[in-house]
Amino acid sequence: MKIFVAKDKKSGDKEAFRIIKKQIQKNPASLIGLAVGKTTDGLYKLINKSAINHPAFWRNVKLFQIDENLGFSPDSSLSFNREIKKELKNLLKIVRKNNVFFIDGTKKSSQIIKESYKFIRKNNGIDLIILGLGPEYDPHIAYNTSGKSSLNSKMRLIDLHPKYVEACRGKPLRGITLGIKDILDTKKALLLAYGKDKAKSLKLALKKVNMKKASASALLLHNDLTVVIDNEAAMLM
Repeated sequence: MKIFVAKDKKSGDKEAFRIIKKQIQKNPASLIGLAVGKTTDGLYKLINKSAINHPAFWRNVKLFQIDENLGFSPDSSLSFNREIKKELKNLLKIVRKNNVFFIDGTKKSSQIIKESYKFIRKNNGIDLIILGLGPEYDPHIAYNTSGKSSLNSKMRLIDLHPKYVEACRGKPLRGITLGIKDILDTKKALLLAYGKDKAKSLKLALKKVNMKKASASALLLHNDLTVVIDNEAAMLM
């Protein structure tokens, strides 16, 4: 495990961007697993800007959405599909359509899972997965709710934490997500965490493997993990 502590989120985003560029320089056709949320927004802005200025560099990259709120159309404000398309719109103009996999939350879960694994197998696995870290009450990765996710879990439907459901106005009742085993099988993992609100989550995630308290702690078993955080997130380490 490698840990990079930046002075702030902006500096952390630059480091994460450097790591992703290094991966693509090594393998221009890398398959990148995408999380979404406030943690990744600055990183995606850097990628989006770079896609405009250096389109050839990004042209062969492959993209995979790692989780979604089930039951919502890709046009819904609660759809991660919509969020990714918005944040990476310039990149998506460059990347070939058949090299991109987005989850349609209106499809049956069995169909989503079948199509997801087919895409991953076709591209010889995920080369680098970008992950955010859940809040203190559930330090999760992707939608792997702590206490409901085992180390052997695969892509599946999952009940979301009640506090998360409450924060989303009670709407997303279930999510669909890559499982912990799927994440551990990726070639490289990049975990991002910023701000004092993530300090306790990070402490739980990096202390020891404890799937009941923090599903993110499974990353301690990953063969190639890089953690990028800022000073505030690192305050309890």
